[in-house]
Amino acid sequence: MKHEKKFREQEQQQVSETQARQAGAKEFGSVEELLRYDASQTAVPPDVTHRLDRSLQKEPCRPRPWWRRILGS
Repeated sequence: MKHEKKFREQEQQQVSETQARQAGAKEFGSVEELLRYDASQTAVPPDVTHRLDRSLQKEPCRPRPWWRRILGS
């Protein structure tokens, strides 16, 4: 009886540990899904946002498409 009780306690503990690990784990079908999930969970620091905005403002504007230049739109 003692061995059965000890075995059941160990088994119960293993089951609870396995369930705890599985509760926090996620599976993704592709790398893209993983990256999208990670991006949605990660906040971009404000400093990085400001630097990116400033960098984008320095970029030259795209030229007008050829058909707009010809049609004058």
